[in-house]
Amino acid sequence: MKAFQDYLLALVVLISPVAYAQVPQIKIIENKKGVIKDIVSLKSLNIDVHVVGNIASTVMTMTFENKGSRILEGELTFPMPDGVSISSYALDINGKMRQAVPVEKEKATEVFESIERQRVDPGLLEKVEGNNFRTRIYPFPAGGSRTIQIGYEQELVANEGHTLTYRLPLDYNYAIPQFSLKTTVSQSSQIPLLKEQPDGSFSFKANGNTYTASMERSNFLPKHNLVISLPKAKNSIETLMQPAENSFYFLSNVYLSGPARLHSWGKNVGLIWDVSLSGLKRDTQKEIALLDAFIKEQKNLTITLGLLNNTFKTEGVYVINDGNWEALRNKLEHLVYDGGADYSKINNKQFKAAEHLFFTDGFSGFGAATVALEQPIYTINTAVTADYSNMKLISAHCGGKFLNLSELSVAEAAKQLNTDELHFMGIKQNDAITELYPANPVPVNGFISISGISSAANTSLTLLFGYGTTISLEKKVVLNAAEQDAGSVQVHKIWAQKKLSEMDVHYDQNKDEIAGLGRQFGIVTRNTSLLVLENVSDYIRYNISPPQELRDEYDSIRKQVRFAAADAKKDLLANALNMSEELKKWWNTDFSVKKKYPKTADQVRFPPPVVREEAVSVRSEGSQNRQMNRVSSTSSLQEVVVTGYGDVLAKRVSGVNVTVSNPKSPEIIIPKFKSDKAYMSKISGTPAQAYQQYLLIRKAYLYTPSFYLDLANWFYDQKDEERGLMILSNLTELELENSDIYKTLAYKLKQNGNATAQLFASNKVKLWRPMEAQSYRDYALALADCGKYQEALDMLYSVLTKGYTAETGQRDQGIEEIILTEINNLVQLHGAKLNTSKINPKYIQPLPVDVRVVLNWNKNDTDIDLWVTDPNGEKCFYSHRETETGGRISNDFTGGYGPEQFMIKKAIKGKYTIQVNYYGDQQISVSGATTVMAEIYTHYGSKLQQRKVITLQLSGKKESGVLVGEFSY
Repeated sequence: MKAFQDYLLALVVLISPVAYAQVPQIKIIENKKGVIKDIVSLKSLNIDVHVVGNIASTVMTMTFENKGSRILEGELTFPMPDGVSISSYALDINGKMRQAVPVEKEKATEVFESIERQRVDPGLLEKVEGNNFRTRIYPFPAGGSRTIQIGYEQELVANEGHTLTYRLPLDYNYAIPQFSLKTTVSQSSQIPLLKEQPDGSFSFKANGNTYTASMERSNFLPKHNLVISLPKAKNSIETLMQPAENSFYFLSNVYLSGPARLHSWGKNVGLIWDVSLSGLKRDTQKEIALLDAFIKEQKNLTITLGLLNNTFKTEGVYVINDGNWEALRNKLEHLVYDGGADYSKINNKQFKAAEHLFFTDGFSGFGAATVALEQPIYTINTAVTADYSNMKLISAHCGGKFLNLSELSVAEAAKQLNTDELHFMGIKQNDAITELYPANPVPVNGFISISGISSAANTSLTLLFGYGTTISLEKKVVLNAAEQDAGSVQVHKIWAQKKLSEMDVHYDQNKDEIAGLGRQFGIVTRNTSLLVLENVSDYIRYNISPPQELRDEYDSIRKQVRFAAADAKKDLLANALNMSEELKKWWNTDFSVKKKYPKTADQVRFPPPVVREEAVSVRSEGSQNRQMNRVSSTSSLQEVVVTGYGDVLAKRVSGVNVTVSNPKSPEIIIPKFKSDKAYMSKISGTPAQAYQQYLLIRKAYLYTPSFYLDLANWFYDQKDEERGLMILSNLTELELENSDIYKTLAYKLKQNGNATAQLFASNKVKLWRPMEAQSYRDYALALADCGKYQEALDMLYSVLTKGYTAETGQRDQGIEEIILTEINNLVQLHGAKLNTSKINPKYIQPLPVDVRVVLNWNKNDTDIDLWVTDPNGEKCFYSHRETETGGRISNDFTGGYGPEQFMIKKAIKGKYTIQVNYYGDQQISVSGATTVMAEIYTHYGSKLQQRKVITLQLSGKKESGVLVGEFSY
């Protein structure tokens, strides 16, 4: 029997838009109704901060209380400063805090999701795009609480006045029942200054050169953030050393006053302004203030403005005289932020200038993150959630500069724009020093922090500074382990973070080494996560080394019992060979056509079809042209061209205009899926008028995926594809690394014939979910839609050769039938251009059929069935897999993503009905209800092959017999 767990809710953490630490404010979105409820709240918060030199270690212990009556899963996504990564994570298990262990990201995700289904206590912390982190916790018991602990080490950067600043946001909008804060500043030669404090009573007490401040409050609502300033003497040097196996990790902070020179700006400047939806999270007023300071310094300029979202458009050339830029300022202050970002749209042909200012957050969710400009680019960021590595890479590629305006003042950023700063160039040769970071030249704004490994306890190194390739300044640093003990400071983790930050700029080249560093130092990276499991048996089962507290029990059990590793990989080739023979036998079977007569009492009856929202597009295989079907407001079915049996259908289908065409090309009738959401009643008039109405109501649905799907469909129906695509591309701006949303996006792009964007979206899912066959299949089919048939064939075959865990293999059993069908289709249609030498000839056999229907869906742990009813009234579905006329349906997927397919070699005359039966899902996601995509092929595997794609979002409730479409022969 198919189960549907409806007790799970999604837990969403909203982050306040301030730099450095995160403010854990939690709200709930209930999947069924999409209603936000204050079910979970922060019960207690304990923060411990320890500053030594320029290193601040912060540990936040948070207890969240579930006031509801249902079990919850928690998901907390929060940004971290540039170069900072999470280095410790713990979760309460049976009343005690258990430390997480580093695990490869792909494996950690698989293990977490597997154990989660058992309703026990896993915890996962992973890095998502940019320098952002996400923790997933399950379960939050009804009426109970969970505690998590997160720790990180952070380098404090000095400003021009040689002052370090530590910031801890405390801008909560509600009182915290139990709050405590402790801050310790050790080995400080000067008294730390409190620029901001929570309630006016927080103050430091001195004990030698150590300063401590603490507070405990009940029902506490902080009035201010915590901001600590640590003055440093000019031209001073601070060094810490930590012993480690015949060597020492060291960290040196150098405060220097070096000469700077004015930057010579040309008169033609390009201004690239990111107007994608995420721009709403930027501090655009601060960005405009920086522009104001820059223009007043330069006075006379010609600025070409380019606006970037899913497109890139030149929006005018502005001539600035004597610093007067009111026209440009007015333009920037009234911009509309909408759509996803696609950096690849920026190019030299459209946009030319001597140098460019690029205001963005570093995310290019709708296209490649590369910028095709050769002139210097100054990337400028004010967003808390940002991709620092990408912005640095863009600037470094062409000799520009990255300015993190979220940390700099406007005056400091303006000075950096208008000066060529002294650069740290490296060190003089010293055989005792290895692995020094930064390894590449970096600008110095009165401060530089370097870290490396020394084989000697006592040595010195000479730092080199200059402009370009010319050395103009040297600075000597003395390393003495006896005098520079790091104490509790984990210098090795600071060194590792520096190395990781530098390697992350070129992630693809360094990903293996990044993974190794993450595992060794217990630091979360793009491909290393921190995982907490409940039972020792789980660590053994999944072959994961446990934390120290469980090590003895783990070793003891492993000695006594031999366990088979649960993550042993196995490919699908053996099953594929058996399936190939089964398909061949079915295809060669002669299903004689028998005349059927109407049934009476024993006739199988089905519930009336449910018509859901969505627009539908039609296109022939390989064509990039889009034709949008139209329907009147009173018609439930679209006007279509029906081939061969127009007279019959004209009598049967009310409200449908039927055109009779060539009888050799059957056509498909698809319902007009219209949204019944309340906001759709507010959209009317011309597309221009409707767009303004959309902007007015968008605030209430800013992060609701179905809202953008519905509105995109409306504009596509009005033949306004430009606005339709822009609104659809907003899906990339809603949540970091959400594969459910990107699958939905790929489905819609496939339906609308935008193959290039479909390929990009499918590749994102493949990168995020590399453990699943469906990720590779979707990407392969997108390659085929782009005309890259050899790559598509190779990728499809890799689905069969890739190793999967036993659990995943069992869940996806039967996918071999779909993959083999699609491999043979490529060979049939494009065989002359394909190299099939790597594929076993036993897998290749022609399988042309009159009709093929494929059903895909975007959510894991989802139970959906494909139903196809033939003209005789015989339904082909999971419990009746073959019909008398030769119809065949693939294996029933009760979990995972499917897909399921129906095929019939020789279709009999009459009408076929395609329906979806939705049993439910176990998802705990804010991506909305399950989205399904049906691909309907006629003459599949022949030169006459045609395809229609239908994408629709289900209601989120159990639905029986949702009508997808009809076709007739």
